[in-house]
Amino acid sequence: MKKWIISVAGLIVGISLLYVPDTAEAGKKRTFEEDIKQDWAQKVCSNPESKVPPELLDKFLEEQRKLIKYPESGNIYGDWKRGEKLFSNPKKGNCYACHCADPKELACGNIGPNLRGYGKRKKDPEYTYRKIYNSWAYVPCSVMYRAGVHGRLTPEEIADIVAYLHSPESPINK
Repeated sequence: MKKWIISVAGLIVGISLLYVPDTAEAGKKRTFEEDIKQDWAQKVCSNPESKVPPELLDKFLEEQRKLIKYPESGNIYGDWKRGEKLFSNPKKGNCYACHCADPKELACGNIGPNLRGYGKRKKDPEYTYRKIYNSWAYVPCSVMYRAGVHGRLTPEEIADIVAYLHSPESPINK
């Protein structure tokens, strides 16, 4: 019961922090209508099954993959120590709301997969980067927020989280 309560609390905190205005719009007061306006993909996912209709799937995935942007340096593997801070920061990554990672961190979610030992799983860092930037490019209508698409994390910050997940020095992989 305690784990369930912690998981639900983490989810509520995570969802409450999902809206972060685009950096270009920072300081601009948004209207309610602007806040609830859905993009094409959100409209496609807003159905009772939360699934993309088969006839739209290829177009959906193609459109989502086009939204992925990379760090100016071209390096998708940043600094794992900065990534560790972003991963646990409820105003940035807030990854612990849904995932477990560092074995020393007891308060973690179970909505997403357990990421302990992630670097030992031999996942491609490019895949990890893309999945964090825009989860819908791989799992349409996923509950995982699209961190890069919505400006929650910059490409450089996502690269830092990729390093945190993959680095052998990271506590996740010890």
